[in-house]
Amino acid sequence: MAKRQSQQQKPKRNGKDTSGYPLRVAVKFNDRGPPPSRTFRGLKSFLQTAGHADGTLELLPLIESLSPERLAGLIDQARQRDPDYAPADFSRWFQVVTPPDVDPEKLARALRELDEIETAYVMRPGPPPVNPADDPRNANQGYLDAAPNGIDARYVWDSGLAGGDGAGIGFVDMEQGWNLNHDDLAAAGITLISGLNNAYFAHGTSVLGEVLMVDNTEGGVGIATGCTGRVVSQQRTAASYNTPDAILDAAANMAFGDVLLLEAQEYDPVGLLYKWPVEIADATYDAIRLATAIGIVVVEAGCNGGYDLDAYANLAGEKIFDRTSPDFRDSGAIMVGAGSSAGPHTRLDFSNFGNRIDCYAWGENIDTTSTNAAGTDNTVYTTEFSGTSGASPIVSGAALIVQGLAEAAFGYRFSPPALREMLITGGTPSATPATDKIGVMPDLRAIVDASEINLGARRTSQSPAKRTAGNADQADLAGSRGSEEALAE
Repeated sequence: MAKRQSQQQKPKRNGKDTSGYPLRVAVKFNDRGPPPSRTFRGLKSFLQTAGHADGTLELLPLIESLSPERLAGLIDQARQRDPDYAPADFSRWFQVVTPPDVDPEKLARALRELDEIETAYVMRPGPPPVNPADDPRNANQGYLDAAPNGIDARYVWDSGLAGGDGAGIGFVDMEQGWNLNHDDLAAAGITLISGLNNAYFAHGTSVLGEVLMVDNTEGGVGIATGCTGRVVSQQRTAASYNTPDAILDAAANMAFGDVLLLEAQEYDPVGLLYKWPVEIADATYDAIRLATAIGIVVVEAGCNGGYDLDAYANLAGEKIFDRTSPDFRDSGAIMVGAGSSAGPHTRLDFSNFGNRIDCYAWGENIDTTSTNAAGTDNTVYTTEFSGTSGASPIVSGAALIVQGLAEAAFGYRFSPPALREMLITGGTPSATPATDKIGVMPDLRAIVDASEINLGARRTSQSPAKRTAGNADQADLAGSRGSEEALAE
């Protein structure tokens, strides 16, 4: 369980973090002038006072994994698919490496005071949002059970509906490390899109297990074993931690209707406290909004600070998480809170909450795969995975199942806003919704039988969907989505 006092911990004020490399500052130039040159001299006196006689900073593109042409292509797709999408100008986003012996927070603050700078904040690594039949552990996976206890994945599996295991749908987990060779994951064939697999291995292994544990004779079983699993790391290189770059590189390698899970937390640029949703950082919000606009379903951990998101105001004094505020900004992501495993489900005290949270799921007592600190033990399981880190894969699994069912029955997938609405259809409310403020837990039986898709009459005599994981048609369906977009809107 999360310890509430830990939310008050602030980052160390030095140029390096536990990673050992100089931290980087994300910088956005405003649109009142031309894009800056690669060498920036606007902080000459600040840097010289800090002992750097040259007084210059090298500006590096913030989005480093995609060429400007590739990024422009994604923006063009977003404009075509989402009429409400207001494109972010990524050409004005840069990153600078904090010079030796310079406090990165002071550097960011000094940058924000310049007329030509719209915003600046430190990109600081941190831990992800967790608090420390024939599959023998499957009986422990109560989050798969019928509502109100779980999401009722078993109803879909046992119905024999094609696509009920997420077949044909892509799934990407973004964080920092995994054991892809675990005995209950190796056969899933999970691959790394980009970045380094080098931290928090147990966390990533547990997340993947909830979705992808192989249906075999050991361990448990994943919610959507038929989907195609991949991972992408925020640790882009040995000297670069860059969340928006990881998101956009993943999105550029995904198809319309695929599911991208964001298993990460962020520091608040205002109070420098940790355990906020990653979209609190402006560049990360821009990246998520572009991803959802091109049709990628983004599931975002609501994170574990115990914060009221409705009350948060950013550096500009805007209440960006409050849906009732004129300053609310909707990234299009499905944001997930954490509820108790026992019903009636109550908000766990560490879970962030507010009207921005769309869904919740179990945030404690989750049975799944794990590994040792080095990420080399292929036999470890846990019954204690928790946090919004544990809840978010459950919601992701529900999303994958709905997309798999739609693809098999109708030949299309739902758009991100349509799927977000469907996941709350007939969902299980928390014990006291007015104060819990974590949305509803998806109920797959209610979704399957609802009028929007009404698959109840489409049951076949085939064996249950969860029994196979390797026969999905993996055709890239991006760009052939006319009928489903019309339905989604």
